[in-house]
Amino acid sequence: MKIKTLAIVVLSALSLSSTAALADTTPTTVNGGTVHFKGEVVNAACAVDAGSVDQTVQLGQVRTATLKQAGATSSAVGFNIQLNDCDTTVATKAAVAFLGTAIDSTHPKVLALQSSAAGSATNVGVQILDRTGNELTLDGATFSEETTLNNGTNTIPFQARYFATGAATPGAANADATFKVQYQ
Repeated sequence: MKIKTLAIVVLSALSLSSTAALADTTPTTVNGGTVHFKGEVVNAACAVDAGSVDQTVQLGQVRTATLKQAGATSSAVGFNIQLNDCDTTVATKAAVAFLGTAIDSTHPKVLALQSSAAGSATNVGVQILDRTGNELTLDGATFSEETTLNNGTNTIPFQARYFATGAATPGAANADATFKVQYQ
């Protein structure tokens, strides 16, 4: 009886090990996705830092009571455009111009808000200010005050704020502007 039990155990073990030996050990490969690489090679005095190229400035939540009448503004939020690898033998100054859709012809320095499926705020836009608090024209051709460059990394500070064109109503308040840098 013991020999019979031992034989059954040995045969069972051998059948399991032969199944494991026959298992497919070939690696499996599946598609994972796409990686996009974006950039630009420039012939200029500096290169715009990758973090400055497509940045988001968080203006946060602002109460409609703060923007209850035309001309009212929110607190300004700072942001920077960083220039890397600057060579002052090529240029010694840099200025920035912003381009965006103005809210209307009477407010050429106020960016219009994007429409939102969930609803957008009304009677409000976004202003971009230089480091001294001057409102910038958004035509893409009017440049900010020049910044003197140093060799290496340079930071050009700006600010953004909400600007009311009337009594603001609540909703999403997002706007976009592109920028370009002029070296002299």
